[in-house]
Amino acid sequence: MNTKPHRNPSAARKAGYAILVGGAGLFGIVSVVLAGHADAVDLEVYRAGGATVLAGRDLYGAPVWYDFRFTYPPFAALVFTPLALLGTAAAKALVAVLNGALLAFVVARSWRSLGLRGRRFVPAVIAVSGASFALESVHSNFIDGQINLLLVTLVLADLTGRADHRARGVGVGLAAGLKLTPLIFVAYLVAARRYRQAAVASACAAGTVLVSFLLVPAAAHDFWLGGRFADLSRIHTDPASRHNQSLRGLLMKTGVPETPALVLWLLLGAAAGLGALALAVRAARRGEHLLAVSLCGLCGAMVSPWSWGHHWVWLVPFGVFLVWVAGRPRRRGRWLPAMVATALTVPGLLALADPMDDDARPVLADGPLTFVLANIYVLVFVAALVAAVLDLRGPRDARCAGDPVAVRKADL
Repeated sequence: MNTKPHRNPSAARKAGYAILVGGAGLFGIVSVVLAGHADAVDLEVYRAGGATVLAGRDLYGAPVWYDFRFTYPPFAALVFTPLALLGTAAAKALVAVLNGALLAFVVARSWRSLGLRGRRFVPAVIAVSGASFALESVHSNFIDGQINLLLVTLVLADLTGRADHRARGVGVGLAAGLKLTPLIFVAYLVAARRYRQAAVASACAAGTVLVSFLLVPAAAHDFWLGGRFADLSRIHTDPASRHNQSLRGLLMKTGVPETPALVLWLLLGAAAGLGALALAVRAARRGEHLLAVSLCGLCGAMVSPWSWGHHWVWLVPFGVFLVWVAGRPRRRGRWLPAMVATALTVPGLLALADPMDDDARPVLADGPLTFVLANIYVLVFVAALVAAVLDLRGPRDARCAGDPVAVRKADL
């Protein structure tokens, strides 16, 4: 007679979920609290930009906070004006809570776009939201008080919602009005032959420019007609800085002279951009909209002349896709290198080789590990691009199309 106690797999699974959810939630709460006590340098620049607009001072001619200059479009400064009316502590707390809500929304919207419903939805959202704080891109958004999660939210809500919604394209246009890099999604809409949505996005972005000329004409003229939007020296004086996690930064950090690096950046960036757009369109036609949007977001950060680590917060929706595809045995192996590269973007690991040091030496002189970590985000994009090329050649997986009926059948 078997006297061993009967183990309930369902109970064990629920206990595992509870531990995972509780640990992830605790980690997230701690991160939000730490963000409230951080310096939040970028948030201070936002507040100073809003205060500069309210005071009617020159927005781009001089630093707005210590030696930090305002680099965003003037429409962003208008959006930041309410932050200038708050005290430092109140602004930091508000932005930390807002970023936490935006992170949860991005994860939830990503899971829903993959068709996840039912009892597993809430634990999956909480677990991935909490685990996302382990990524340097998410961590630095909270610590610096950045707005990148807002940009991801606007685009993701726009492009993974109802395809026939009349307002589709507004989110992309607003995001582009706050920052220029989301303009890649207008190109994506054109490539996908969604011309009406591309027109709506373009009109909305143009509307933010018009509002700027009406409300802050001097700043708008300086930024759009005076060439401030193309002045990279306002971001950082050294394009070879290890802070620059972009293709251009990679070329400069390997010791390529500035002029050849500029040419290579334009050529390779154009090729990568076209490739990413083509793969995104193919993914969207297969119903894999989360993958399509993630590829475009990662590409925007990669081809940008300058990308900080927090610009790569597109790893959140991409990370949800990776978690999802990890459960698909036929596809898992193709995405394994991208999973490994993404896992390397944790703050503690990046600090091992100190890739954020501003040492002017080419990173290659510091060894291969430092080179990898100092360019890890570009390598994540390359791994994602290669995986997409291999994966999108295969048969369409109905589970990734956001079809709840297909998902339920596949789970049986």
